[in-house]
Amino acid sequence: MAGCLLLVSLLAVIAAAGLWFRDDLRDYSVDDTRYTTEIAAAAEQYGLNPQLVRAVVFQESRFDPDARGKAGEVGLMQVLPAGAGTEWARMNDRPVPTTRELENPAFNLNIGCWYLERGMRRYAGYREDTELALARYNAGQSRSDKWRPEDRGGEVAGQISIPSTRHYVTQIMRRYRNYMEENPKQVPPEPLP
Repeated sequence: MAGCLLLVSLLAVIAAAGLWFRDDLRDYSVDDTRYTTEIAAAAEQYGLNPQLVRAVVFQESRFDPDARGKAGEVGLMQVLPAGAGTEWARMNDRPVPTTRELENPAFNLNIGCWYLERGMRRYAGYREDTELALARYNAGQSRSDKWRPEDRGGEVAGQISIPSTRHYVTQIMRRYRNYMEENPKQVPPEPLP
């Protein structure tokens, strides 16, 4: 009886570990060096660090330009045509991009970086401006505004009330730091005025 209980407990621990690390195991097969040129160009255009954009692309699509989200998000940066796509079109006096257009990696990165930069600009002056911009990218501006710490030097992750968004932000920031460690000579660009 004790042996059976021990076996069941061991299997439960193994199953829990498998769920905990499943993304890490799946991530080993991702080629995160794809679209380096396109990422660098879009990041430079909007004054973003290419390693940050690379981390966002990893989290959003695992570098699959044909990726689709449950809410209709499309492409490398999972641009939502009815969200960031519509806002980009309105601000640039262009038609709302089609799903087919958003499958183009360079175009998708352009809109995704445009949207991410707007968040970075909005939260400039906060110590964790990147975390706030990522929260905005994932959950929208009204929610990210609620998660701003009262003290501009305060921590953001603990303010995020949606667990999936908190996970999203922490995963991207972890990967971003790892990418920066791989490229220590790369200095983050100055924010745009």
